[in-house]
Amino acid sequence: ALAAEPRQSLVVASGTGSGKTECFMVPILDRLVRQQADLGGCLVGVRALFLYPLNALINSQRERLRAWTHAFGGDIRFCLYNGNTPEHLPAAQAHRHPNEVHDRQALRDAPPPILVTNATMLEYMLVRAVDAPILDQSQGSLEWVVLDEAHTYMGSQAAELALLVRRVLHAFGVRPDEVRFVATSATIGDPQGEAGRHLRRFLGDVAGVGEDRVRLVAGTRQVPDLGPEPPPRTDASPLEDLEAIEPKVAAEAPAPDRFAALLTHPLARAIRRRLLMP
Repeated sequence: ALAAEPRQSLVVASGTGSGKTECFMVPILDRLVRQQADLGGCLVGVRALFLYPLNALINSQRERLRAWTHAFGGDIRFCLYNGNTPEHLPAAQAHRHPNEVHDRQALRDAPPPILVTNATMLEYMLVRAVDAPILDQSQGSLEWVVLDEAHTYMGSQAAELALLVRRVLHAFGVRPDEVRFVATSATIGDPQGEAGRHLRRFLGDVAGVGEDRVRLVAGTRQVPDLGPEPPPRTDASPLEDLEAIEPKVAAEAPAPDRFAALLTHPLARAIRRRLLMP
């Protein structure tokens, strides 16, 4: 969906830890790699803007982005821009990770293609003269706007976000139909029902595009079938016997002996049934 033309926007609704970030990060990195190959050098100018509601969520992307961009050296870079970003770092410290922009001065000198920030810092960037070089060097480059944890934007906060996004598009010199918008959420209720429709409408309103340009992708829980329930047993292995299998598990993968023991164990089956209850 994110590689199709004409450009579409996307709502990704799935549980925590199920891969929502990869849904948009992989297409974005694919696009950046192709652009870098065509250019034959370092990409300068913000092309992908990630908005996170909390600094902790911003910082959680560091290791992932370092791992995915380190092979390109300084040609595909990223910056985590929040209130804790220093004004200037010594060159020796910044050179440890050439694929990451560590300070505000480097961000202004050569904006990276990936900028991870929050609404407050984005607001500052739009109005502060000192940050004008970021916008000047990113004119016409912005192609992606990602809104993580979209369900946290409600009421006046959602209205402010929609107005902020419009100002961002104007400041970066792009139109809504030139940008792919992505919203993620882990807690929206039934993604195929009314909740999913509202989230699609929300992203369309924020992006300034029609709802027909917004696609919903929802993750569903897959529970492996263990086969028929074994008959009740009165000679189930005690916990000590199951623990005794553990050393063998550590040395051998997979662990068929432990799995077989748990598969027919009534307590293990009972725990699994309880965990699967809605």
